[in-house]
Amino acid sequence: MGGHKPLKTINAMYDLIIQDATIVSSQGRQVADIAVEGGKVAYVGSRPAGRAHETISAIGKFIMPGVIDTHVHFRDPGHNHKETWETGSRAAVSGGVTTVLDMPNTRPTTTDLEALQDKRERASANSRANFGIWAGATANNTDDLNKMVDAGAVGIKIFMGSSTGPLLVPPEAMESIFAKTRGLIGCHAEDESILRDVHAQHADNPSPKHHEVRPAAAALAAVERLIELVEAHNRHVHICHLSTADEMHLLTPVKNRLPISVEACPHHLFLSAETSEALGNLSKCNPPVRPELDRKAMWTAINRGRIDTIGSDHAPHTLEEKAAEYWKAPSGLPGVETSLPLLLSAVKFGKVSLERMVDLMSERPAALFGLTNKGSIQEGKDADLVLFREGEITKLKDSDLLTMVGWSPFLGRDVGVKPELVVVNGRIVSRSGT
Repeated sequence: MGGHKPLKTINAMYDLIIQDATIVSSQGRQVADIAVEGGKVAYVGSRPAGRAHETISAIGKFIMPGVIDTHVHFRDPGHNHKETWETGSRAAVSGGVTTVLDMPNTRPTTTDLEALQDKRERASANSRANFGIWAGATANNTDDLNKMVDAGAVGIKIFMGSSTGPLLVPPEAMESIFAKTRGLIGCHAEDESILRDVHAQHADNPSPKHHEVRPAAAALAAVERLIELVEAHNRHVHICHLSTADEMHLLTPVKNRLPISVEACPHHLFLSAETSEALGNLSKCNPPVRPELDRKAMWTAINRGRIDTIGSDHAPHTLEEKAAEYWKAPSGLPGVETSLPLLLSAVKFGKVSLERMVDLMSERPAALFGLTNKGSIQEGKDADLVLFREGEITKLKDSDLLTMVGWSPFLGRDVGVKPELVVVNGRIVSRSGT
């Protein structure tokens, strides 16, 4: 989609004007007015000529491009008791997320063109947010993967280690996928053979530590293999939910010369094995919440520019499912609506700058995934906007949550307040977190 000329005539009637906002980008801040028309940013500057159907004063407030969450599991189709496109997207926009990219481990899995089209229809009918859909790799669906990429799938997701859901790509199929498919490849990087060996060692323990059942060695081995495959095939690989210092040390020397990008998740930034033990299965996720030293290393990587994106890995399960004993409780936790509030708390407490946050959550995701009309506030771009107050902190409460499962591992923590206004394609979809 292309841009169009700003509407600046005296008789112009805009859909929306936001006045005196402090626009934040990775390059800095600018106080300006923003006019929206026809789903696009029509004007950025000082006092657009003309009027609007709605005018909002944003003096003293900040505005950023909509958050692009490149890693969600909205569970629809197949697990609608946990989340649907309607409930998941409502939660998303309440937290400033205006675009979501949904993962393929639904039921049925998104592993062929028919499943892709079915999910797209469900999302089109029910999503309050913009959306994209990942194609799921199997041991033998390379032809289907290319068809899905050609039909608009945002990338190919490979589960190198088994997680929640039936998708698992064996090592012997990896070479074929890298050699015969097209598009970006996203990877859940845990080595399955190591996971199985360690799993067997803990099998008689009814309540082991999850980060010991899924050790850092499994993640490190998988990343080593990915580096080999990228060097051999020059494919862009996006490593999902990186969680350890060892992985980051391995990637640092090669990241500038190889097309590898890296995602971090809020639960690996704000939880650690030591601090979340009381949460039990509520913090159980794959890859697991790691020891405190890894958590600190992830923040160092963020501030040194070695992490590219923040993805929530929103993977909701019901409290009843999570209450099962360790080996039966599913892995995954909700997070699409708390990602931005958590990062805003990090800004407040000096762990990251506002500009770097916008880069991680909006600009870089748009660039990496080819979302050319998103990720910035410029004339002609899609009007995906998030208006918020920086520096306001609250305690996360049950009543703040809109996800269907109704819980969060971050309850009681300091978070930034949800945005005052969220605009998707020029339309106001959330006010003050509702």
